[in-house]
Amino acid sequence: MSPPVAGSRLRETPEARVLRFLEEERPELAGAFREALGGARRAVMRRLLESALREDLCGLHSRLRLDGELASVSLPAERLVFGVKTVRAFRRFEVGEVWLVAGEAARPAGSATELISALREAGEASLAWDGLERELSNAAANLALARAYAGQVGERLRERAAGLGAGDSLELAALEELPAGLFFERLGAEGHNLHPSAKTKLGMEPRAVLRHSPELDGEAPLRFVAVHRDRLRSASVSGEGFEEVLGARLPGVRERAAAELAEAGLRAEDYALVPVHPWQYERVLPEVYAGEVARQEVVPVRGVCVPARATASFRTVVPEGARLAVKVAVSSQMTSTVRSISPQTALNAPEITRILREIMAREPDLARTFVPVSELAGVHFAGDTGEKRRSLSAVLREGVDSHLEPGDLPVAGCALYAESPVTGKTVLAELVEAHACATGSASLQEAAVSFVGEYAGIAVPGFLTLMSVYGVGLEGHLQNCVPVFRQGRPAKLLFRDWGGARIHAGRLERSGIEANLAPGSLTLADSVGEMRRKVLYTVFQNHLGEVVLQASKGFGVPERELWREVRRACEEVFQILASRPGSAPNTLSDRRVLYAPEIPHKALTRMRLDPGKGDIYVSVPNPLCKAGQQEKRGGS
Repeated sequence: MSPPVAGSRLRETPEARVLRFLEEERPELAGAFREALGGARRAVMRRLLESALREDLCGLHSRLRLDGELASVSLPAERLVFGVKTVRAFRRFEVGEVWLVAGEAARPAGSATELISALREAGEASLAWDGLERELSNAAANLALARAYAGQVGERLRERAAGLGAGDSLELAALEELPAGLFFERLGAEGHNLHPSAKTKLGMEPRAVLRHSPELDGEAPLRFVAVHRDRLRSASVSGEGFEEVLGARLPGVRERAAAELAEAGLRAEDYALVPVHPWQYERVLPEVYAGEVARQEVVPVRGVCVPARATASFRTVVPEGARLAVKVAVSSQMTSTVRSISPQTALNAPEITRILREIMAREPDLARTFVPVSELAGVHFAGDTGEKRRSLSAVLREGVDSHLEPGDLPVAGCALYAESPVTGKTVLAELVEAHACATGSASLQEAAVSFVGEYAGIAVPGFLTLMSVYGVGLEGHLQNCVPVFRQGRPAKLLFRDWGGARIHAGRLERSGIEANLAPGSLTLADSVGEMRRKVLYTVFQNHLGEVVLQASKGFGVPERELWREVRRACEEVFQILASRPGSAPNTLSDRRVLYAPEIPHKALTRMRLDPGKGDIYVSVPNPLCKAGQQEKRGGS
């Protein structure tokens, strides 16, 4: 039974604010939100504990005592006791109930706040425990809201599926009248698969969370501001101005804005349009750019609005009727980062597109199954502070549908572990079942192994080739990837969003390609190791690790069998690359690191507790190493 959530206990908490908003404006969700709160609190607490164990935070893993399915750790004031369902690859625990034991008294822990209270006694006092607690309280409230909404929308989708004769979410998505892939972009009620702060949206009021979040069927109608051309910096693949690229894909917007400027007595030719997220337009621009608005350097365009829908990344929206995605600044912290857009990200977007297009032109075989979704143009405000430069910025990207053929089903990677509203299974489980039908597999277990092998076959070659040959470490986590399926079989992988990529200039230049990136770009890696870590974490742990986990969990296949399929895909790539003139040294060193007994894991919770240190990595056991040892001992 969930603990009570009414009264003074909720006063001034994120949960209280959400509940008050729902009772006043969306009463049909209030009851479901109350029911979801206890489970959401515990889910966030378990994610925190699982992350702390992976990272050995406060020595939790080093001091862990495991007795069957029960684990305990002695802390300064009490003992932490919890159930362990299993421990998967990369030291990924799945924990059950959690208790705090002092002497003979034991009490169940029901929230991240209670767990943090125990952990901070064992950790460094200087760490940002209060900040982490604030983030996770916000995350729990938003997770409860997402679960409450998912329960209600799930009923509607099941009714719709029955009416259309759709047996699962794959069939329903194919029949829905939504832009390509958007159905799956909006299934992620649980958020990031590894981050404890998966649902955090600091600074954003409940009304905006409900209005704009993809998992809440959010809409984000694009607003626009006219910015004096002297105060803008932009770049594009075509060499045109940002506004020209925008206008070609959103017809009529420039003309309507020009008419409004003329009515205000302003010369339209002195200004260029920048798209803005509606929340940013309403809540951030009036405060951050008050002086610029007063001087008419920044002019909000009141009469132009383009209907658009949120995608999995929240700040990237898809305008209605356009084969375009628009990434816009949102000054709210989501997971670890305030989701504004740096000047370097905006200006580098078309340059990285140019680099990737040149690489793909050299790799025609690869280009058939590994497809960059090009970023066409970027723009940012040329302000005198970092906040002003980051808060009014945007990137224009191709729409996913630009790369689809009839019969293709694009599935946002972060939807693979989402629950299907039609069957209650994961989307990945539905794909494996479709794969079994398409291939005539003797069993679902056999289909799961085959599916993982084929999936690795469309993902691994691109990521490894770009890393080893060209020094490009793509941020290939699930949200940035859109696998495309035909009858449940992986056909190709679309990858998007260059903001988190890391490029080693030495490797790239030795391939004969130069990178002309903006000064101060984090994209330029200081070392091969930094570039390589980006791939090892995002591709093999966040992305393929989740695919393997879900296939293993859903169909009872031992993870080691599935990691052998991933390693086979890697070996095929390494053998091809090692035979290329000049590629052997990079290939051998990358192979050695990829198959090492331990692999670097991005310590997401440590980074929240010590935000001034930037990226922090710890070592975790590497299943690809064991997969190779098993093959040597027992063949396949």
